Amino acid sequence: MADEEKESSGLWYGILDAALKIPGARVDRVSFLEKEFAKCSGEELSRLLDLGTGKAGISLDALDKVAEGVIRSHTTIVTGSSFLAGLPGGIAMAGTIPADLTQYYYHVIVIAQKLAYIYGWPDLQVDGEGEQDKDAFLAVLTIFIGIMSGAKEAASVLQPMSELLRTETTKKLSVTALAKVGLPQIAKQVARVLGANLAKQGLAKGIGKIVPLIGGAISGAVTIATFLPMANTLKDALRNQVIK
Repeated sequence: MADEEKESSGLWYGILDAALKIPGARVDRVSFLEKEFAKCSGEELSRLLDLGTGKAGISLDALDKVAEGVIRSHTTIVTGSSFLAGLPGGIAMAGTIPADLTQYYYHVIVIAQKLAYIYGWPDLQVDGEGEQDKDAFLAVLTIFIGIMSGAKEAASVLQPMSELLRTETTKKLSVTALAKVGLPQIAKQVARVLGANLAKQGLAKGIGKIVPLIGGAISGAVTIATFLPMANTLKDALRNQVIK
């Protein structure tokens, strides 16, 4: 059982790592918010960047409008074939991570970060350097994607994390803050669930040997049937726990 759980979490983190190698997978919080809230006054934008959208007093209606536009944009792109054709050489990782799966989770990762920033989260690029900080960033992404996928374990940590962030004024997450609510440990559980689900959907287990057992790219119809509700699920969860 322990070996199966290790393989499942390894599968998940392998896919996550492959998707993060695509340029643009790590969303720059400041640039993103400056673009989406360009109509704000200079003072409003400065407060928004320093405190987050919720603490800066941006209305939920305004946040929802931005979130819905971002979701529409990514849904349109992820259901098309042009993005897949334009992947840089080596990113598709033929023979290891399927290109269509890498593409799909690239957009899942990006939309997760953008929705977090829209609803008041600080920079998800965890403060500091080193392997521990990288693991913390992966843990946060795993929690968000777990929420999108309906993992109860992931949903359980969102409220305490949000409550903690409401009491702090920080531009970046910290490893200490994540540890206070047990997020890294819960992320490990969620990673096993996500990896096991992917294995059941037709992927061989094991890092470096992940191959599609069923040929063919993910179709646009299948993609929109999964990506759109997943994005909306995370949007609703973050909206209900907006950081004010």
